[in-house]
Amino acid sequence: MMEQSKKWRHYLTLLVVALLMLSLVGCQASGNGAKTSAEQTYGTRIVTDLVGNQVTIKANVERIAVVPIPWATIVYAVDGSGKKIVGMHPSAMKAYQKNILKVMAPEMANANSTFVDNNFNVNYEEVAKLKPDVVVIWDYQSEVGKKLAELGIPSVAIKYGTLEDVQNGIKLVGEILNKQDRAAALIKYQQDTNSYLKSKESALAGKDKPKTLYLRDEQLQVATGESVNKIMIDTAGGVNVADEVNGDNWKKVTMEQVIAWNPQVIILSNFSDILPEDLYKNKFSGQDWSKIDAVKNKRVYKAPMGIYRWDAPCVETPLMIKWLGKVFHPDVFTDYDMRADLKSFYQTYFNHKLTDPELDQILNSKLNPDLKI
Repeated sequence: MMEQSKKWRHYLTLLVVALLMLSLVGCQASGNGAKTSAEQTYGTRIVTDLVGNQVTIKANVERIAVVPIPWATIVYAVDGSGKKIVGMHPSAMKAYQKNILKVMAPEMANANSTFVDNNFNVNYEEVAKLKPDVVVIWDYQSEVGKKLAELGIPSVAIKYGTLEDVQNGIKLVGEILNKQDRAAALIKYQQDTNSYLKSKESALAGKDKPKTLYLRDEQLQVATGESVNKIMIDTAGGVNVADEVNGDNWKKVTMEQVIAWNPQVIILSNFSDILPEDLYKNKFSGQDWSKIDAVKNKRVYKAPMGIYRWDAPCVETPLMIKWLGKVFHPDVFTDYDMRADLKSFYQTYFNHKLTDPELDQILNSKLNPDLKI
């Protein structure tokens, strides 16, 4: 019995030593950067936002509130779902209720759209109730970021203004959601589109650039010379008649100014319900559109709207620029099949097979009967 007892103590000692060694190896691996499942679930990590802030967020972000208007759809596109979006801008919700995303992501209908107003003012009591893991804010909202931090809520800032800003923002969202591959694929599509458009530069060089007015609404707010819409128009081979107007985005002008510009093409945004027919029939008091070439020649078009308004920078901006190319120079973009590209884009990036009626809805085909796309 004594001998057997000694043997058991010996085996027990060896077992304890083995377990200690395994524990030490595990600790060493963790210290070198490998994380246990518990650490990945409950730990934190750091991301750098677009203004250079290093922000500590949960290892697995599950709840996101989004202040900037287009960025709820960017979160959807990168994540492949709207389930993590607990808050979105009221204007983004308005667009959602009118477009195809309502069918593709019905869960987004439950997102709160009262924690921020139309001027991007945040209701801190309301946002705290959402218990977000992170809030996406504009780059100029540093005070908002500070107040959210006081509530224990991390925030990341994004920029608006260029197509590169959009790509950098997509990359940031990919890092936040641990969906780097999906983000990289969306960015590559944008870069591939840029290469395609560059290949058209020589053909466009000898063409007249149609004078284009990008009209936001019936209040005569137009896309300025500093807007992303100018970038879209220029890239597609047009010229923005409001280049001389200063301002980051939209600015109100007079009818006299529009008559002086006399645009050959007018693009109507989806921030308003304004329609081509409204201009053709001179519907608005105090405005005379009958003198405008675009109206005389029936070249007033309603912009497309996919998972978001194509008027603003978003994941579908490359599609918007190619659409403008077809509007301005159909003879140069003969090799581009808009409908086939749209079907491929939605299948590849959203896992959604577009029907022909859905294509017509996105392209506003009924409102643009003279546009053969």
